[in-house]
Amino acid sequence: MQSLVFAPSHITGFFEVINHSNPLIRGSRGAGVVLDQGVLTQVDVCEGNGEIITKTNGKNHDQKYHLEDSVTYKTLNLLKKQFPKIKWDEIKITIQHEINVPVEAGFGASAGFALGTSIGVSKLLKLPLTFNRAAAVAHNAEVELKTGMGDVMGSVVGGFPVRLEPGAPGYGDADKLLNGHEYAEKEYGGLFVISKTLGTIETASILTDPDMTLKVNSVAREMLKKLLLNPQITNFMDLSLEFSQKTGLIDPEIMEIVDVMKDETMGASMAMLGKTAFAISTTPDSNVEDVMVARIDHSGCRIL
Repeated sequence: MQSLVFAPSHITGFFEVINHSNPLIRGSRGAGVVLDQGVLTQVDVCEGNGEIITKTNGKNHDQKYHLEDSVTYKTLNLLKKQFPKIKWDEIKITIQHEINVPVEAGFGASAGFALGTSIGVSKLLKLPLTFNRAAAVAHNAEVELKTGMGDVMGSVVGGFPVRLEPGAPGYGDADKLLNGHEYAEKEYGGLFVISKTLGTIETASILTDPDMTLKVNSVAREMLKKLLLNPQITNFMDLSLEFSQKTGLIDPEIMEIVDVMKDETMGASMAMLGKTAFAISTTPDSNVEDVMVARIDHSGCRIL
């Protein structure tokens, strides 16, 4: 038995951390954009002795401390705990992730690993879960590992998600900007996300810093209010840049790239949380060298 799940990557422009004892309600408010590049997960299940094999871009992983491995194993363990009557020791599960975005760079890669695992395994084993309930398991894995707090919701919603209330799909509340589709009739047939990654930032290092959380939250509340008053893509990008500057999260190297990008696009900022500059553009062109160019994914996470 085999399943294929595509989880588009999600870049967060600004976010507010909301803690809660229930991991399904814990999460973030904020806004972002979803790309047509991300994580494609193939899950195979056959008779076996409980063996689990995970691969990323064809490479086997033997140690669970890899990001993709830890999120994948955490997601599987949550499914095993929730459904103990499944004869897990009588099957073999092979999970193969194909990823074409940088890891730990603000693209929500860990959410893609978790979503592909949870939805793919749930479908093959016919677990009594709806799509959102399976996605909620992925969110649970993310927040417990502190690898993300809103990327699962963003990836599921697609387009330009606005996370109004924290939590997993089916628990939180999300909307999306309307005007992402209106560029479909333009010369290039839609909008582009142009990004440049200079390195990684460990999400947990920010999410576990109480002083930074206070600063982030106080700024983010105002950003969300302003976006809802004027829910336009250009305003989203302006607010994202304002957020990155007021919180001090953006560094000089990224700011230099953002300054170039914002003059040639609809706006540019820093991806949260990663050492990545990103911009929304009506063309795929940029004066910044070696950029990654993607389109907007309006459909969200899906079974192929």
